[in-house]
Amino acid sequence: MPRIRANITPDVMEWARKSCGYCLDDAASKIGRSVEEVSAWESGELQPTIPQARKASEVYKRPLAVFFLPEPPEDFQTLRDFRRLPSDYSSEFSPHLNFLVRQTQDRQQWLRDYLRFEEMPQLGFIGSANLTDNVLKLAKTIRTMLGVTVDDVRRCRGAGDALRLWINKAEELGVFVFRGGSYSYEQIDIIEARGFALTDDYAPFIFLNAQDAKAGQIFTLIHELAHLWLNISGISNLVAARRATGESDRIEIFCNAVSAEVLVPQKCFSQRWRRVIMDKTVEEGIDSSARHFNVSREVIARRLLTWGKITNRKYRDLAQMFVEEWHANKILEKERQSLQDSRPNYYVIKSMNNGHSFCKIVIGAYQNGQLSGRDTSNLLGVKINKLVGVANAVNIPFATVGGGI
Repeated sequence: MPRIRANITPDVMEWARKSCGYCLDDAASKIGRSVEEVSAWESGELQPTIPQARKASEVYKRPLAVFFLPEPPEDFQTLRDFRRLPSDYSSEFSPHLNFLVRQTQDRQQWLRDYLRFEEMPQLGFIGSANLTDNVLKLAKTIRTMLGVTVDDVRRCRGAGDALRLWINKAEELGVFVFRGGSYSYEQIDIIEARGFALTDDYAPFIFLNAQDAKAGQIFTLIHELAHLWLNISGISNLVAARRATGESDRIEIFCNAVSAEVLVPQKCFSQRWRRVIMDKTVEEGIDSSARHFNVSREVIARRLLTWGKITNRKYRDLAQMFVEEWHANKILEKERQSLQDSRPNYYVIKSMNNGHSFCKIVIGAYQNGQLSGRDTSNLLGVKINKLVGVANAVNIPFATVGGGI
């Protein structure tokens, strides 16, 4: 009996592959077909079977129906790229990053429509700043709106506790913060991206790379908040430019400066540093100050450079040392986890991947009958029978009734 072939559009099949960043070899390997076969689908020389087309839709994370469109659909615009990458590092987004950005854009579109239908107000701080603003004043405004004081951060038990505090305050402000990269199959190298911001006056999203240190994620969060204040979406890896050579560099330098001032106000820092450095080396003073403000040592070193207390050479040496120590600690951490066979809680990870605020809104819409079970599952990336676990992870009650299948 002859196999039934899917009458797909070759150009759409090629677009689907390229839009997620797969070369022919990678796509063929993941679909489980030969390179020649996948190439023939894209040239029109051969049509896939229905099961093969379905497998391609899973790999490319596109609905099967898309392959039958007469031409490639208009996709979301590519994020503005603010990264500074090594010369041997590809500027193309990896498949994991491509999927994540596209998924976030889908979620943002749904959430914006939902919040507007619910007649929620626009967020006034989006686009309320520009690059000519005074960094100190803008940082004070952001800190005040977040409602976080230096003492609040000092009372946190380490960077993990401080990160939760900053995220909670950002979500209370109306920003949807989520983290990804906990599982090996979804990891994104921090060289490729430490975070990104998708601005919107109803549903702004911020992504934090969970592969980064907790203190690093804190800095990224505030950096991306500065992007929202400027109303500029984009992806960053927060590699500092030595000098501004264009608008993108100026934006990143500005957002870095705002983030540093929010987290370590210059006035507070200078007062503390004068006391600390009296009986400590520069390295010891940096360690002590980083613990005091619950930030990374690199942030403290950057403050000292800005303040003129260390040279550019000293800063670069310190930054390199911090990176090497961080990589060594990551290796030790992985070894400890493998020995302990410690696996992260599925529901905690899913709530982190989606963001607590987003989970609460989606689950609430499902329980109110405003969202079908299928759409709820698609938005959160979990099966319906797992919703109660996610609801518990974000501390909301869950009823068994919902919007149906």
